Amino acid sequence: MLAFITSIEHAGNTPARVSEGGCHVKAQDLENFKRKLLEMRRDLLGQVERNKLYSKEIGEDGIPDSGDVAAYSYSKEVLMGLGENERTKLRLVEEALAKIDEGVYGVCERCENSIPVKRLDLLPFTRYCVQCQSELEKESAAL
Repeated sequence: MLAFITSIEHAGNTPARVSEGGCHVKAQDLENFKRKLLEMRRDLLGQVERNKLYSKEIGEDGIPDSGDVAAYSYSKEVLMGLGENERTKLRLVEEALAKIDEGVYGVCERCENSIPVKRLDLLPFTRYCVQCQSELEKESAAL
């Protein structure tokens, strides 16, 4: 079971550590993040539907020539890539909404320190604090 962060206030550069208690994100901020995440989810689901419709429309204008086939193949490849990115982002948004419901929103999954509210404001679906995200990117690049 994840513990909660008791306060965003902490001395110096030492991040708030996880302990039993309440979430560090203020209730009003939490509502704003939830609203933002729900809007992102609605937009992403709308994009997925638009992409499905667009992919059905491609190539329905008669007999395709070699240019049409090439354009169709490229467009379908781009749509599939966008679809994967959208699915990933949607999954992250859903996970963030679940964390809000569970009372653990704003806790880094790696170090369990609080994620600064400014970072959450920019990326409300982020799973990691800046330091852990940077470390993960370095580790990934080293592979």
